[in-house]
Amino acid sequence: MLEHLRVLVVDDEPDLCEIVRRVLSRAGAEVLTASGLAGAERVLADHPKSIDLAITDLKLNEGSGVQVAEAVRASSPDALVMFMSGLPYFDAAVIDLGPDASVIAKPFRATELVDTVQTALIRAGRVPPEG
Repeated sequence: MLEHLRVLVVDDEPDLCEIVRRVLSRAGAEVLTASGLAGAERVLADHPKSIDLAITDLKLNEGSGVQVAEAVRASSPDALVMFMSGLPYFDAAVIDLGPDASVIAKPFRATELVDTVQTALIRAGRVPPEG
């Protein structure tokens, strides 16, 4: 499903990063994880121009998902960015992030995560719609 896709997952919760890594790896993606903005910047420095998709929490202990998105786009300009949020007001955040922002509410099911990633890729024209 997600073969040939390199994904960066950024969250302050290592357990959540590991769950997302497992789910997306099973779907065929290569997944790198990082804790917070500084961790994401280290991964991006080690893998310049090679991130296809970043999935980041909107609210991080140090930094923000928006800052992660900026760092990802600076390193990998063609990368897509998807946001995760457990915040009850994340709908307002979607508006602030722009109409094309993909946001998944935490907690989420594995199938919902994969479906949201596939939808974002289709919407961006990265993969053809199934069917």
